Amino acid sequence: MDRLLDRARNAGTDAERETLANEGLSIARNIPYDEGIVRASVLLGDLCARASRNEEALQHYLLAEAKLQNRGRVDQLLVVYRALGDIFLREKLYSYACRYYGEVLTDAPEDFGTMEKIADAYLLDMKFDSAQVYYKQLIVKHKNEGNNSRLVQLYQKLAHAYDQRNDTGKSIYYYQAIERIIETYGTPQEKSLLYNNLGRQFVRDRDYTKALEYFRKAELQCVYIPCDYPEVMYANLGVALHNTGDSRRGIEYLLQARDILLGRQDWTALASLEHLIAGVYYSNNDFYNALNHNESAIRYARQTKQRQVLADAYETAAKVYNALYDFEKAFDSYRNFLTELDTIRLQEQVRQQQVDQQRTLLAAAEGQIKYLYAQQSVKDLAYEQIRLERERLELANKNLALEAQRKKDEVLLLQTQNEVDIAKLREKTLEALQAEQELNLAAQRFNVERQNNLIAELRRQEELDRTQRRADSTSRAKELERIQREQQYQSEQEAAFRRFAYGIGLMLFIILALLGIGWLFARRANNRLNLKNRQIQQQNEEIAAERSKSEHLLLNILPEEIALELKSHGYATPRHYDSATVLFTDFVNFTRLSEHLAPDELIDELNECFLAFDEICEKNGLEKIKTIGDAFMCAGGLPVPNNTHPADAVRAALEMDAWLQLRNRENPKAIFREMRIGIHTGPVVAGVIGKNKFAYDIWGDAVNLAARLEELGELGRINISGSTAEAVKHLYKISYRGKKEVYNKGLVDMYFVEPTPPTSAKK
Repeated sequence: MDRLLDRARNAGTDAERETLANEGLSIARNIPYDEGIVRASVLLGDLCARASRNEEALQHYLLAEAKLQNRGRVDQLLVVYRALGDIFLREKLYSYACRYYGEVLTDAPEDFGTMEKIADAYLLDMKFDSAQVYYKQLIVKHKNEGNNSRLVQLYQKLAHAYDQRNDTGKSIYYYQAIERIIETYGTPQEKSLLYNNLGRQFVRDRDYTKALEYFRKAELQCVYIPCDYPEVMYANLGVALHNTGDSRRGIEYLLQARDILLGRQDWTALASLEHLIAGVYYSNNDFYNALNHNESAIRYARQTKQRQVLADAYETAAKVYNALYDFEKAFDSYRNFLTELDTIRLQEQVRQQQVDQQRTLLAAAEGQIKYLYAQQSVKDLAYEQIRLERERLELANKNLALEAQRKKDEVLLLQTQNEVDIAKLREKTLEALQAEQELNLAAQRFNVERQNNLIAELRRQEELDRTQRRADSTSRAKELERIQREQQYQSEQEAAFRRFAYGIGLMLFIILALLGIGWLFARRANNRLNLKNRQIQQQNEEIAAERSKSEHLLLNILPEEIALELKSHGYATPRHYDSATVLFTDFVNFTRLSEHLAPDELIDELNECFLAFDEICEKNGLEKIKTIGDAFMCAGGLPVPNNTHPADAVRAALEMDAWLQLRNRENPKAIFREMRIGIHTGPVVAGVIGKNKFAYDIWGDAVNLAARLEELGELGRINISGSTAEAVKHLYKISYRGKKEVYNKGLVDMYFVEPTPPTSAKK
């Protein structure tokens, strides 16, 4: 989307730009992507405005305004307001233009380009007092900068406006202001043009002698330089000489102007000049020359289709013919005069109706478009709420699934542990059986040993009785047979025991093999379970870390109470505070100083100051609201109401001023060395604005008045209102400044806080 809009902005032709921008706008609406909608709408508005398609431009700019109003993007919103003001200024809907230019100056009071436009709009709307308020600020600025060319332009606008109002006194006043500048710094061409203008004003004021003086000065300039429009100078001199009684020389100058225009074949200007010459001859009763030049005027006016000049020439012809007693031609000329006059009036009425209709449609379109966009915004908010609710439910389902998986893993862990316990029990049982078998083997070995001992004893007894049994062979043979039987029996017993021992050993080997296999499977299951448990634990730790990071970021953006409300309900309800204290700071000459700084140097300088101000606000229990350029805004008594916010704000202001003075002493190279501070206590409304990027802000008359107190303060002083002074007068030394004029508020009591320690430490 962004790459498409970049291509649109860098395209070679307006047609290609418009095609790509419309494609981007369609995509941005489908995504939806508000930033893309704003960029595409502004680009389309610029293209339509450049092509004089003002109604389409208005539609695009109003769409951008609707998307920006709740996003906190003041810089982009100011661009849109300037463009809307330009549209209404071109359409001569001056009150609408002033409204949008006023919105720009509210947030950017030093936007002198917009200030000049709003002054022009008031001037064209015939609201001279309002226009002069802004022109005076511009005049002071350009005087301080020594910008004489811009001063001349401003004086020229005012002089021209009062000239159209037929206020020749003020028009002459501003032309004379231009004269003082031009005479010192101007070129001969500029001086010649100025003297012509001043002479023309004195002609309108019927001071022909003074007019002739300035026309002579203009003529003198043309002696040394080639004049751009000598015919104008000669015509002005001719009229002035005629009105001062020297008609002969006046006509000579008028005829010189006529010859110049004939040489250039400027038939349009010749029509007016011939009529002027005819009028001079007529006033001198030279009716034949008057008639001759007037007929030339009629011929040139018809040729160039100048109906007003033609009508005036017919009227002059009627007067000349009447003076010559040719009443029939006088009647025809007067009838032609009335016909042309009616045609002019009819055309003017039609043109004015078309213009009024166009202006009415454009003014009505603004309201209708804003209404439609407001409805669309409501639908977008509803859709966004549904989307957030769906995401919340999806997150809840994921949490439930994770919880179920965790419980399932716990059951699996218990089952595995049970299997391990059973395996251990089997191992103990086998150990007991092995011990029993070892006891049986020991008993068998004991019996075998006893049998061996018995055999050995019998053999010894046989040795002892051998001699006695020799005599009795029969009995000895029997004894021998008995011993052999016993030996055979003993061998059979030993063979049976060996078979039994082998069987027991084989059985023990099988049991041990089974135990080993069971232990191996149990160990593998235990390892898998441990690995799964580690993965679950790692996921839980990651979820906890992300949750902690999100909560930390939210607390950095919003106050803790507002953040908790937003987390628990999904929205934060704006609250009204009967009493809160608003503090504004602003560095002096920020615009002029920042022009000589690189962007990174400017950011470092502001960052150092605002970090210190943040710490002071936190120390004194104030809530930082926002920074606007070099302005710093904070408030006390919210979001948690308290009774000490006026004293907290004044104490913080004193600490900010002391910190800046200490910094100036320790860092002689510091750029921002002086600031103004304004404080006011009153009711405000505070809450969260925006739907994608949250911003905690405050609104109300108290905010505007605090900003005006800062603007009307003095360098290094803390300017407070009467309500704040009443709340802290028992803690701090204050001095009364008097009543000061505040825009849209009238006279307001103001006080200075003296930089002395408080008289008591109550809080």
